[in-house]
Amino acid sequence: MWDLIVVGGGSAGVATAVAASRKGCSTLLIEKMNFLGGQATGGLVTPMMKNFCNNKNLTSGICLEILERLEETGNSIIYKDGNPGWFNPTYMKCILDDICTESGVKLLFDTIVTNVKITDNNIAAISCLTKAISTDYPAKYFVDATGDADLAALAGIPFRAGTSDEIITSIESTGENTGFQALSLRFTMANVDLFSFTGWIKEIDPEMQMSSLYNTPDGQIMFSTAHVTEKCEWELSSYFNQGVRENILEKFDDAYFQLFTVPGQKNSITFNCPRIYHYEGLSPLAPEDITRAQIIGRRQIRRLATFFKKFFIGFEDSYIAEIAPILGVRDSRRILGKYTLTEEDIMTNKKFPNCAARSNYPIDIHSQSDDIDDELGSPKMDDYYEIPLECMLNDRINNLLTVGRCISATFKAQSSLRIQPNCWQMGEYAGNYIKDNIND
Repeated sequence: MWDLIVVGGGSAGVATAVAASRKGCSTLLIEKMNFLGGQATGGLVTPMMKNFCNNKNLTSGICLEILERLEETGNSIIYKDGNPGWFNPTYMKCILDDICTESGVKLLFDTIVTNVKITDNNIAAISCLTKAISTDYPAKYFVDATGDADLAALAGIPFRAGTSDEIITSIESTGENTGFQALSLRFTMANVDLFSFTGWIKEIDPEMQMSSLYNTPDGQIMFSTAHVTEKCEWELSSYFNQGVRENILEKFDDAYFQLFTVPGQKNSITFNCPRIYHYEGLSPLAPEDITRAQIIGRRQIRRLATFFKKFFIGFEDSYIAEIAPILGVRDSRRILGKYTLTEEDIMTNKKFPNCAARSNYPIDIHSQSDDIDDELGSPKMDDYYEIPLECMLNDRINNLLTVGRCISATFKAQSSLRIQPNCWQMGEYAGNYIKDNIND
């Protein structure tokens, strides 16, 4: 009998498991992939979004400990704006292995939860399918850190999905046409001449309105540029338009464009794109849609790579080095918890007695439709809102917490709380909470 079983090894799951294990809980962390990190590593979601208030980082603890370990090996840097969250996603996998095993967490990869056994409003055990056999794992406490509320849905916790207010009680519901945020499939190109590329960008956009450049003391070039709205004039538009005219690109391949260099990968650039469009819409809960999105995304990536090599200075000898093994999913299920965080809570910087995380990241909705603008909304940046414990608790299962992007929140509120720094905070809080409340 484990004290705690955490399902899902992303940011929130690792933080939960490490925090609980360090406090003496026997902890099993189950992950369906063969590595930890979730979107941070498998989704290539780097760098982390900045989470500062009055020049003070609102995120602390295990998250910063991991970034410090990465920095010691040259695989993370503190950017010129103070953001410590620029990291190498490949090396992050290794550091997460280390911090879990050193903290006493038992890891189980390539394992999928298929069922739950419930007794007296508590989960008694979960059934898992491994490479070897189907096995039951009992525990005193469970944490759903799957990002999609998979464990909670199996346990019968009601949830919402997308923009719909409908309360869903069946895990089989795929949330068709309920207005999810756009899916993405990130990728990395290597053998890029960063000196030539950044010099070229500065030539065509001397004001650097959409770009940011930082040369680190050890000689690394940290650079980002983006195109996120037609309302902003973009110096690269003419190049993309030419790519469409020459049938290298298709319309909307540049609908959302963002790139970052990677610490520890001297000549690499990772892309926060392409954004994946489909005329019927795509649900991150539907297996057919997930499959379709992967195929569409990989086709877009090949088009973009061909385009870069022809039109972008510095990309002449570049190549696709990695395509993310998992889709960039921004939202899916959100549990119906004891409290539902709202956009009003965020915009008014609401505080709570049981604070699990602090953030001032804006409402950030990526539209799945090419003819609807993204939505942004920022609270007062000299203040912050709080995410309460009650968003992680439910009224059905006593020994289950949910952490990460699938906690109880409205669609708009979730678009703010979903970032990695918030997930790290929620997970660490959950691990400490469980040790303080577990029945010996």
